[in-house]
Amino acid sequence: DPELCFDYFSLLLAPGAVSESTPHKAGVVEHVVVIQGRLDMCTGGVWQTIDAGKGLRFAGDMAHTYRNSSDQTVHFHSLIHYPRG
Repeated sequence: DPELCFDYFSLLLAPGAVSESTPHKAGVVEHVVVIQGRLDMCTGGVWQTIDAGKGLRFAGDMAHTYRNSSDQTVHFHSLIHYPRG
């Protein structure tokens, strides 16, 4: 959305899948909310597990990794905020 400067994604990650994201532009903030399942995330070199109904806010201008270490598909939302200008 160019007016509000954000992207919104609804994502599915298969069991055992890993998705690595390159850093976004400086000042980007990302919010991840798990809808169903459990998601492992690595931000700043630290792994965290996010359960359904929980979320994580982090600086998106560093490499980050999404991992599904469970045996069920994980469904999560990602909201990426971009600085204006």
